[in-house]
Amino acid sequence: MFKKSLVAVAALATFSAGAMAANVELYGVVDIGFTYTHTSHQEKGDKFEMSNNLYAGSRFGFRGTEDLGNDLTVGFILENGFIPDTGAMAANGDIFNRESQLYLKGSWGQLGFGRVGAFSSGSSSLSWYWDLEPFETGYNDAGIQASQVNVWRLNSNTIYYISPVYAGFKFGAQYSLTGDADPTRQEDPNWSDNNNFANVALRWDGANARGILGVEWDKYGDPESKLDGNGASRDDAWSVKLVGAWVPNGGPVTLYAGASWYKNQTRFSDSAWTGKNEVKYDNSGKSLDGYSFFVGGKYTVGAANWLAMFQYLDGENKGAIDGAPEKDYKRYIASVGCHYYLSKRTTRSLPSRTVTGSLMRSKTTQAMEIRTIVSWLTSVSRTSSKKKLMFV
Repeated sequence: MFKKSLVAVAALATFSAGAMAANVELYGVVDIGFTYTHTSHQEKGDKFEMSNNLYAGSRFGFRGTEDLGNDLTVGFILENGFIPDTGAMAANGDIFNRESQLYLKGSWGQLGFGRVGAFSSGSSSLSWYWDLEPFETGYNDAGIQASQVNVWRLNSNTIYYISPVYAGFKFGAQYSLTGDADPTRQEDPNWSDNNNFANVALRWDGANARGILGVEWDKYGDPESKLDGNGASRDDAWSVKLVGAWVPNGGPVTLYAGASWYKNQTRFSDSAWTGKNEVKYDNSGKSLDGYSFFVGGKYTVGAANWLAMFQYLDGENKGAIDGAPEKDYKRYIASVGCHYYLSKRTTRSLPSRTVTGSLMRSKTTQAMEIRTIVSWLTSVSRTSSKKKLMFV
């Protein structure tokens, strides 16, 4: 009995020492600004309003790591999104709606579990995508989300793996047991009745260039999700993305280009016009097929980054039902903007001015929208190490 007690005390002492050595960081971003919108479709006119989460998304979170020895590190990320002008949570009832994961990392790679975004998306810390276009998947229609699917998507109940880096290449694979952005959805005991999402991606980083090839797959197993607007069974959805960036001679100019192909999707892109000006295609037909591409650039002068990008999306709504007769869908997006960095430590962009123009065409719809955005973004973080609090 005495020996057992000594073993228990020793184990407790070891755990306590490890916990005191853990690093925990509290971080946050406040993203708020103003938007002026001119629209020539249905709700014609001009609108000036305060806007939230235009660029990076307001958030606060906790990051922690613990060195387990033997080249092993365990870590966690818990992140909440909120609306800064009201203080409300971005998702009602979901505390850590932006990310919630636990991972184990070593020389063999990284294995994690939780609610995360895809590698070929702009969401969560797993994103390999955000730095491959000028607007970094922000500013509503200005970013790449205006012409691609799953850019802002998060998946719960996800298992993922990231390989070590070999000659600049790294590989990632993930699989969601529920394949749904709804964090409340539970896994069905009947495996065939689950929606599942899978993503594999290969990223390369060189001295003056970087790029990613990603493939995404959605299996519609849930009875409600499996039926399309015609009441027929929906086929599994696919998307392929190829995006790259190049910095000629390591100079002030960065050039971007990319393309995506998608099949059997339920939407054309992750960004849509709001209110009565939105042209909705969700569940309006059997499936949505199409492709998109973009070209862009960034020019850095001192603390300012000048941005420009053009996007084109071409899609087909197969098997449309009454109320959504459009078969073809084309969209052109031209965006220009400027980021000005006041501080490397606490301010991301102040102010940031982005002007976007969108032209949407279909058989029955022609619409144009011009949007001007002025936003303020401030980020801060604090790190706790061995019970000491310090500014970073």
